[in-house]
Amino acid sequence: MKKIKIYTQLLLVALLTPVLSACDQEDDVVDIFTGKTWYMTYIAVEGQNKMYDFWQGNEEARIQSFKTIVGDNYTLTFDGADLGNSIGGGTFSGKVTSVNVSGSWNANGENRTLVLETKNTGTDADKYLGKAFVEGLKNAVRYGGDNKNLYIYYNEGATTKFISFAPQRNN
Repeated sequence: MKKIKIYTQLLLVALLTPVLSACDQEDDVVDIFTGKTWYMTYIAVEGQNKMYDFWQGNEEARIQSFKTIVGDNYTLTFDGADLGNSIGGGTFSGKVTSVNVSGSWNANGENRTLVLETKNTGTDADKYLGKAFVEGLKNAVRYGGDNKNLYIYYNEGATTKFISFAPQRNN
């Protein structure tokens, strides 16, 4: 009888473990943001997965902007300390095309809010993608993704856009 009780208890623990661990819906913010260099892949309107047309049909300007998406342009790196469900005191830095971006950041793994406080960004030479990249960082409100894809959402008037990032590969 004692063996049956022990087996029953072990079975209950085995069955309840996945249920209890599934309750933790908090992101590992440190794993998502830090330890890699993120490079921009595109900027889109929320709900769409294609590059937003910043050029309004100006094909030459679009081609010139796309030529700037090389090397360490449109990149970000983050560092910070885990404070439970958020990162605090973290800094970020990156490069657009002609200006560097930097500042402090805080992300909450529970509700996915993101605050980027940019410092001394200046105006980028690319008045389309460069400008959108800088403005997106300045107006960041939340993030999405994981350690393989990062999306920084920002508001532009009544429209929500996002900057899509992937980890930079070592060459």
